[in-house]
Amino acid sequence: MGAAVSCPFLFGAVLEFQDIKGMGKSRIDKLRAAGIYRPLDLLLRFPYKYVDLNAYTEELKNGTEVALCGTVISEPSVRFLRKGLRITSVMLKTEYGEIEAAWFNQKYIKSALTYGKTLYLSGKIKKFGKKISISAPKILHPCGSGVIPVYRSIRGIPHNVFSDAIDMILDNTHIDGYIPEGVRKKYALGSLTDVFREVHRPRTIESAYYALKILSLEKLSYTISMYSLVKSAGVKNKPFVYKSGDGLLNDAIKKLPFALTYGQKTALNEIVESMRGGKPMNRLLQGDVGCGKTIIALLAMYFAYLNGYQSVLMAPTEILAVQHYKSAIKYLENLGAKAVLLSGSMTKSERDAALFNIKTNGADIIIGTHALIGDDVIFNNLSLIITDEQQRFGVNQRGRLENKAVGADTLVMTATPIPRTLALTLYGELEQSVVSMLPSNRADIITAIVPENKFDGMFEYVVSHAEYGEQTYIVCPRIDADDEEDLVSAVELYEKLNKKYKNVIFGLLHGKLKDTEKNSIMGDFASGKINILISTTVIEVGIDVPDAVNIIIFNSERYGLSQLHQLRGRVGRGNKTSYCFLPVKGGIPERLEFFRNCRNGFELSEYDFAQRGAGDFIGTRQHGDTDDLPVKIDAELIKTAKAISDDTLKDGNSAARLRESMTSGAEEYVRSITMN
Repeated sequence: MGAAVSCPFLFGAVLEFQDIKGMGKSRIDKLRAAGIYRPLDLLLRFPYKYVDLNAYTEELKNGTEVALCGTVISEPSVRFLRKGLRITSVMLKTEYGEIEAAWFNQKYIKSALTYGKTLYLSGKIKKFGKKISISAPKILHPCGSGVIPVYRSIRGIPHNVFSDAIDMILDNTHIDGYIPEGVRKKYALGSLTDVFREVHRPRTIESAYYALKILSLEKLSYTISMYSLVKSAGVKNKPFVYKSGDGLLNDAIKKLPFALTYGQKTALNEIVESMRGGKPMNRLLQGDVGCGKTIIALLAMYFAYLNGYQSVLMAPTEILAVQHYKSAIKYLENLGAKAVLLSGSMTKSERDAALFNIKTNGADIIIGTHALIGDDVIFNNLSLIITDEQQRFGVNQRGRLENKAVGADTLVMTATPIPRTLALTLYGELEQSVVSMLPSNRADIITAIVPENKFDGMFEYVVSHAEYGEQTYIVCPRIDADDEEDLVSAVELYEKLNKKYKNVIFGLLHGKLKDTEKNSIMGDFASGKINILISTTVIEVGIDVPDAVNIIIFNSERYGLSQLHQLRGRVGRGNKTSYCFLPVKGGIPERLEFFRNCRNGFELSEYDFAQRGAGDFIGTRQHGDTDDLPVKIDAELIKTAKAISDDTLKDGNSAARLRESMTSGAEEYVRSITMN
């Protein structure tokens, strides 16, 4: 939901983490490591499900999720099955009889399991003969109604500390958004303070999900409003004129080591014509994974250079920015255009040199990360602004970059095809170019669903093929092991496979590494020094390694199909037939069957929109988490959000506050939090 920014408290003292009981320096550091920087971020970490303690089942069935109440009747037992796997267990007396509760790699759980203590737990039942256990249970904290919110764990933050912090914030603050009171009443939205309370401390299951629906409307209407303001903020007559360069642009296209597809040529022509127009271009370029959007963007930047202007491309990750920078050098520097990179991991001297070149016109093509929106970045003659994978940036982050050159042409790109209903709502006033055709030299990608009894054979396959130069990505949903045993940890899998297979070289890549470490590891993989790269979804966007022909995606049922399609697109970039393996425990979900048989990103986006809603396409990810809001954002909700946005923008004060937030660095639909 955007970068962490300060959130003002309009009255009284500012509430800091250290004001909350149980939040010492060590725990605050752990929260920050999880992407939670301020008390508001805790409120924005929504439950991923709710448990109704009143809905007891009469019979415990193997593999089902249940909620139960039990009393600890044994001392906690700690067992180490192997390196990296610690199991802590106790026996509980419940209405179902004695049940063993077992936690995996929970270092501090033992202190919460004192003899005679009553626990409320939610977890999966496992039966072994007459023995019953509850595996990797969540410790629940009843809040009076019998409906308990369940959150993803934060490493090093006990459940009771998290719960108490939520209570303190809810009890001591008043929350306001941007939607005016009259509009809130018109659409029965209630007060934002009450909505947050209902999400975290619900009265009923129904009221919890209704509150989440309102927050989805808040988020979506805010996003739509910001896009509307961005569209209307442009100047009528742009100061940049493109009069030359056609011949040299065509020469550059002919010198490419590959031929552009019809779709690429069409999109480039549309972009160039818009750049020549009398008003600033505001265009969306979307295309399927691997369709070749990057070269279109670079050629548009070269066209700006031929007319004497600077251009900038902002990428969501440093790995991708570096890759774009190398492409710019490869294709454009020999044609005279000077490229420069700006990213967060640069040394001070490197950054100072880059800033000097950008300011003094020593750079024609500037490529970087969100470091580009810094106040010290001053362009010389910037006429073209490109944002890659635009859905990964807040509208305001884009706005801050676009504000650096009044009247510049803007191009936003995405490799996640956007469902038509959503595209018309969010981008209805933007010109659109679509590239759906893949280059003819793209290799086939065969998608295979792998049952649990064939996991070892899958590993043997990629290890044996590493000897022939074939490289493999293995994608895991978690960095470290946690209390959800069914989620595969990148660190744990790396240690396991590295120990078992000595004849290949493994690499480990995830978001907690410094950018310099990520770049080094990715460089070693691209050069072939690493055979198998075990990673989180940090490799999802744009990484291009032609010798990577296999990808294994664990817990694929947790991802949207568009995200899976992005991951699958990391392979098949050379001339070898490639494979995407989806390891699955138990039955095969229908949506994975659809994914296995479909290679068209546009069809996948429409299918997923119908099944799961628009969460993957508008950035409803929670702070420090991988989950969307647990509410389906469907066509009807989008229609309502658009109506709310239209009414909000008619209110002069609300529109002014939204415009102000475009430059303040805010990224949330929460405008302010005030002390009670």
